[in-house]
Amino acid sequence: MKSTVSSRNPKHDTIPDMDLEKLNKSQVVLLTLLVSFVTSIATGIVTVALMEQAPQAITQTVNRVVERTIEKVAAADAQAASAAVATVPVIIRESDLLATAIETISPSVVRLYAPGKDENGNDAQIFIGLAVVTDKDGILIADAGTPDGTITAIRFDGVEVPATIIERPAGANIIRLRVATTTGEGDKKESVSWTPVTLASKDIALGRAVVAIGGRASTKIAKGVITALSGSEGDTVKGIIETDIPATSFEPGSPLIDSDGRVVAIATRESRTAATGGFLASDSIVLQNKPSEGGPGAP
Repeated sequence: MKSTVSSRNPKHDTIPDMDLEKLNKSQVVLLTLLVSFVTSIATGIVTVALMEQAPQAITQTVNRVVERTIEKVAAADAQAASAAVATVPVIIRESDLLATAIETISPSVVRLYAPGKDENGNDAQIFIGLAVVTDKDGILIADAGTPDGTITAIRFDGVEVPATIIERPAGANIIRLRVATTTGEGDKKESVSWTPVTLASKDIALGRAVVAIGGRASTKIAKGVITALSGSEGDTVKGIIETDIPATSFEPGSPLIDSDGRVVAIATRESRTAATGGFLASDSIVLQNKPSEGGPGAP
């Protein structure tokens, strides 16, 4: 029997030689990744094998080094996060400051009424102006145009008490009144507390934001800025403070406050006609009420 040997195509039996210089960029990247992957696996296997064969003391040391490294990284991240929180700026809006200032001054603003006739000729309480509390014992200051006679003071929360003019100095722009510190009679008698305002005679500058408190029946405000100052002595204003607030937006006796809730000036009938949006500076108010009106420093 004649044996036969299958013939093979020499083209399929030969393995082409690989020339690294002829590899394109993609092939070089793939080859690099392959070598790195194989090297990483081999390194991991060797490391695990050595750790299993290493003494326990060496293993514990390595673990401690790893744990402390992780702790340091975590602490650094926490400090960075705290620093980021600490450097976040706190933004305080002017509107928030003014809202707080208005809330602060409201308990110290009083409305004054006198008996009179309404449009139909009926008896009624007629609004005559505003006043501000300057002493916890119930001392008020109001516009000098406030008439003599029976006066009723109504506090911001609706409490009504009688008010009496205690002195009216000649030529002064404001007067002083005293209001009752109790209401009711007998067993229904209750004490009435009064919150004095804080007068500001310094830190008054052109362009500063101010608010006029007005309103005949309820509190109304008018926001503006100081546009002119007169009668200044050093850093103290002792004359008229002009604003861009229309005179129709506030009443005689209306306080002009700053963003801290301090009374910068008081509106009088004279200041309203002397200048646009005019108020009498608080330092002038204090001077005109010492000592003849029983103000601070009076005998």
